[in-house]
Amino acid sequence: MTVGHGTSRWVWGLAVVAGVVALVLGGCLGLLPLLFPTELSGTLIPLIGYGLIALTLGLSLFVVGIRGWQQRPVLLFHSRWAWVVFLLLSLVLGAVGVSLRSESQSGVLFGAIHFALIALPGLLIFSLLSLAAGASSALSIRRMLLGVVGGAASIVLALPVEVIGFVLSAVAVTVVMIMLPQGGAEIDRVMQLLGSLQGMTEIDESDLLALLSSPLVLATLGVTLAVITPAIEEAVKTLATGVLGLWRKTALLPSFLMGAACGLGFALFEGVGNGALGLATAWGAGVALRFLATGMHALTSGIVGLGWGWFWRGKRWLLPLCYVTAFLLHGLWNLNVVLSLAGASLMGTSEVLASISVAMGVLIQLGLVMVVITGLIAIPFVLRRGERGDDR
Repeated sequence: MTVGHGTSRWVWGLAVVAGVVALVLGGCLGLLPLLFPTELSGTLIPLIGYGLIALTLGLSLFVVGIRGWQQRPVLLFHSRWAWVVFLLLSLVLGAVGVSLRSESQSGVLFGAIHFALIALPGLLIFSLLSLAAGASSALSIRRMLLGVVGGAASIVLALPVEVIGFVLSAVAVTVVMIMLPQGGAEIDRVMQLLGSLQGMTEIDESDLLALLSSPLVLATLGVTLAVITPAIEEAVKTLATGVLGLWRKTALLPSFLMGAACGLGFALFEGVGNGALGLATAWGAGVALRFLATGMHALTSGIVGLGWGWFWRGKRWLLPLCYVTAFLLHGLWNLNVVLSLAGASLMGTSEVLASISVAMGVLIQLGLVMVVITGLIAIPFVLRRGERGDDR
């Protein structure tokens, strides 16, 4: 596979420029915790993680762009034992991170460990996907990195639209709530709770659960997380796959892998922030659960990437079908988060409803985990057999 000969040289020149920009951005993010250690103490770990993302992807882009510009031979992201290395590194760094005292969970070393434990599971998943695809369909390291960078960069498009979507969903749910009996009283209660939380350096857990128990808040979160968020993210995560198809029409299996690489890039950016939410309580469990979310992003983006593969081969109607499939899977995954929050918040007021919500969340989560595992294993094998059939 010679990606360098199939892609316009100006694309690789653009990769070099983007790599330099990312390196500068990463350097600036890395300096912020050193210049303002006290002011940024609460966001130190995510900032270090984002800085390392920018530095790592920037350096990768720079090297990839130079090699592509020079038409250098490519190396495949395909190794029989790479997944073992990534697994062992994840276990060792996870043990080191958990063993650190809570006072150490604010230093640069811990920030680097946090970043590594978000990145390594993605590399582990992609290594296994590449093995399932086989050497003949594996992506080059160059193209895989372009996918990861494209997925990570898509957060710039997704985040502003998601914020707007959250505001619109809050307004829509509030309008509906006003028309319901006791709706006005519930809105006033939520506003009072929000007012009491403003300016607090440490949010009391009971106040937070009281806020989350509100139907207004749960409905807003449900619309935002289960509908708006997946609709936007699945539309933008794999744009790099679609754009690169202008110059190189890859087979279906490499298109799936390219989409999965985009999903891993997005999951890397998302995981650094979300994985840091449990620093004060259960950081280890939170980071471990990010492995499942990374697998979900890899599968949904891989499905849309497969749609792009069909799109560039004339079967354009399959792209929206793949998008809808990814949207539904992602939406159900996020709905489980809302159900879990509802169960935790209702435990003190209605144990029956709380138990039902938690049970539904657990069942949905188990089912979705099985779907993700099955999809990541089955799709590469099915596509691989299809390619062999085409060869015959």
